Amino acid sequence: MKQVTYRDIYEFNFLSDICYSPNGDKALFIKQNACEKKNGYKSYIWMLDVASGETKQLTFGGEERAAKWMDNENILFISTRNKGGKAPKTDYFKLNVCAGGEAAPAFTIPEKVVSLEVLGDDKYLAAIIKHATGKEERGEEEAMDGRDLLVFDEIYFWFNGQGVRNKLRNTLVIFDAKTGEQKPVSQQFTNVAGAAVSPDKKHILFTGTTYENMSTREGALFLYDVESGETKTIIEQDKYAIGSPFFMDNGKAFFTINDMAFNGKNPYFCTLDVATGAWAKMDVWADSEVGGAVGTDCNLGGGMNKKMYEGKFYATKSVWGHSHLIEIAPNGEQIPVITKDGSINAFDIANGKVLMVAMRDRKLVEIYSYDLATGEEKQLTTFNQEYHDTHQIVDPEYFTFMDRDGVELDGWVLKPVGYEPGKKYPAILEMHGGPKAIFGSVFHHEMQILANMGYFVFWTNPRGSDGRGSEFAAMTGNLGGIDFNDFMDFTDEVLKRYTDIDEKRVGICGGSYGGFMCNWMIGHTDRYAAAASQRSISNYFTKSLTTDIGYNHNMSQLDSDPWKSFDTVWKHSPLKNGHLAKTPTLFIQSDEDYRCWMSDALQMFSALKLNGVDSKVVLFHGENHELSRSGKPENRITRLTEICEWFEKYVKPVK
Repeated sequence: MKQVTYRDIYEFNFLSDICYSPNGDKALFIKQNACEKKNGYKSYIWMLDVASGETKQLTFGGEERAAKWMDNENILFISTRNKGGKAPKTDYFKLNVCAGGEAAPAFTIPEKVVSLEVLGDDKYLAAIIKHATGKEERGEEEAMDGRDLLVFDEIYFWFNGQGVRNKLRNTLVIFDAKTGEQKPVSQQFTNVAGAAVSPDKKHILFTGTTYENMSTREGALFLYDVESGETKTIIEQDKYAIGSPFFMDNGKAFFTINDMAFNGKNPYFCTLDVATGAWAKMDVWADSEVGGAVGTDCNLGGGMNKKMYEGKFYATKSVWGHSHLIEIAPNGEQIPVITKDGSINAFDIANGKVLMVAMRDRKLVEIYSYDLATGEEKQLTTFNQEYHDTHQIVDPEYFTFMDRDGVELDGWVLKPVGYEPGKKYPAILEMHGGPKAIFGSVFHHEMQILANMGYFVFWTNPRGSDGRGSEFAAMTGNLGGIDFNDFMDFTDEVLKRYTDIDEKRVGICGGSYGGFMCNWMIGHTDRYAAAASQRSISNYFTKSLTTDIGYNHNMSQLDSDPWKSFDTVWKHSPLKNGHLAKTPTLFIQSDEDYRCWMSDALQMFSALKLNGVDSKVVLFHGENHELSRSGKPENRITRLTEICEWFEKYVKPVK
């Protein structure tokens, strides 16, 4: 059996975006692969024959994505095969999946397209990225916004993974492929967050935030009549965060609202009567999000997370350390459908069968089917089976325990490859981001590498995590408090259960919120031998005032701001105790990470250096907050190398 290594990323097949044809006899999905030559990813469209289970590759250029069915034979997709020119554009191609042959150009939209829905008669609902006021034309000799300088006159001014967003809005238009005309649907300064088209193509339901100076967490809900061109405001932008618009049928729609009473609160599920505009909360508060999945570094792409089928509404949901499929009854009650351990990343339903992109049994992602009548689940593809069968993949051991406050928590432990009872081993505590996210039993490349290098690896979902309701996720005013206690109690529990771990050789590792916890823990305890803090938070003053979500989400998380209470903001900042840290710490950071700006990592690094603690910053150029999940392959490999070499230096016992 082969060891799991850094460069295995080139062997992985990433599957996503599963979708049935209209008659349900075929399905499209996207397969992506890391490409060493281009130091990026190649993306291909594949088709699954539902009856036979056979798969067929439809495109071969490596640049194809966002595939959708136009009818039972023809598909539409985006490709960047026609490159050239500085102006943004999105090229669409059409392919007959039955006839085969080369794809033909369909149309070009002269902006970057975020999403596209078919309306019929060569018309499409497109969400495009558009400058709200239009950039001023300048001569080649004059300083130009975006080329020589950046202009910020609103917040947020940048957004992770999207770059500078000053005056840019996700704008809805109806695009006529015959004439090239774009008919506005959303207002000039509205940034559209989500949209849905009714089955009869007569209505568009969308949500978004309208602003000219400062975006807010609150949004509005709009209903657009395609025939009349009139827009009706269903919910004003003054009270709720609104998400997940979705048509259940032509007369009824689903969406969520969140009154944001506290950070981490789950939304209310709501229904809309399209004819009257009346809306109401469902009778039963679900106390969960729609679309939950398990955190891993082995997913690329997206897909459907809710579906109306034969009068029943289905969605994915996080449950403890897993992602399940549930049915949502008309009153809001949740009925479990698929509850197997693992993660359902995307799904579709037709002819009584669920097709899903899922992670099962410590395997990388594959496509599975589930029979709604019999409850039988089958694995349909084996893209990653050879890798699974030929590598030393460790199965995690699962248990639950009680923390000091009597709260039951879950936990997983990987034993080192070649584990010998009685021998002492180093260990690494892994901490997820969020904090409203989850880890579980699914394959995680980084964790498997560490186990293959001779470490115990362990992780939990502390208070603040998803999958267990709002009360469990509530962290307002508690950052660095109850979560810190949970991690300490979990470490104690693991050391008690696994006595072959050398308690003096335990490291900690985490990104985003997990990076915050690394920074917090090294200032509040000396029990860990080393830390790898990634895309981290150290100073809530700078986090709140420099990042894309700082001024709204993070200030809400603290229930304060720098002027309301200096002491509160400083209290929750790991930098406050930076001078007390003694733990050797590696900081992994990206210079285009606008979610956790690099100033925080640099401040914590400087604090440690000033106090004689060995520390190091690895700053990746051109990467963002998603480095570990979708960064350039070679940068992902370098990141893993740096982390493991740091632990080899400070956590591994001396031979």
